[in-house]
Amino acid sequence: MIIPNHIQIETVNGLCTASCNMCTISNWKRDPNIMDNITYIKILKNFLDYQQNIKYITLHGCGEPLLDDNLSEKIKIAKEMNFSGIGFATNCTELSEDISCNLIESGLDTIICSIDGIKKDTHESIRKGTNFEKVVSNVLKFIQLRNRIGKTKILIRFIRQEINNQEWPEFFSYWTGKLDCNFGDQVIRFDIHNWGDKLTHYKTKDVNSSVGFNKVVCEYIYDRIVVYSNGDMGFCCADDNGFFNLGNVSDCDPISIYNNNPFNYYRKMMQEGRIDELEHCRYCTIPRSRALRL
Repeated sequence: MIIPNHIQIETVNGLCTASCNMCTISNWKRDPNIMDNITYIKILKNFLDYQQNIKYITLHGCGEPLLDDNLSEKIKIAKEMNFSGIGFATNCTELSEDISCNLIESGLDTIICSIDGIKKDTHESIRKGTNFEKVVSNVLKFIQLRNRIGKTKILIRFIRQEINNQEWPEFFSYWTGKLDCNFGDQVIRFDIHNWGDKLTHYKTKDVNSSVGFNKVVCEYIYDRIVVYSNGDMGFCCADDNGFFNLGNVSDCDPISIYNNNPFNYYRKMMQEGRIDELEHCRYCTIPRSRALRL
């Protein structure tokens, strides 16, 4: 039986404060939604029997997590149920001082701050709708608060693409100087990916188009479960619209779903080197982005 170590719970779907050039939000067909706490608790309860295997719970998906007014409460609930590794990724636009305090005091283990340039024009051309100065200020204040009152690990995440590729060395140096390795802080880099071949003009943005991983075994269908904001299970992180009708995690055993088809079929095909025959995987570059992360 395969029990993943990472549960990704989408607390917000279809709602965001930015319009990023590497996001497919305009093509999402699921209704915008913020997960209520009742559904959230039901989902967590259905993972309790597998808790010893679960290392990470990330509270993000196809939306901006900080638009959920109950995010800090959700973190507290997970911690009270003895889950560990609670984190989420954010564009940091809504990361005010009050929200930062609430997050840190809730017991948040990790925050992933998405910043994609050392220059204002670069970042704002990638993450349209954000204000570079505000984002940087919010993150710096969060670091100061964490240093004073908490222990949250801070990851600064850079999505490398053609427009910001040359800024990475300076970006890495600047943010490394602001973080504290004693908390486990890191500056990390992922290459842009194509969301399962759904990102328009991906090849014009990619910096490694000549690097191929067409025979990979994708780790995401071995180590991660994706749960949508309505409780339905997704196939993978690229499954933004629901490839399959897999069931709702709030009222069934998620591990049973994870150990049946289509998961087993896709794993078998990948192990046989037949990923080119898989409709939803053959052109996906997410595994490559993960393999090339720094």
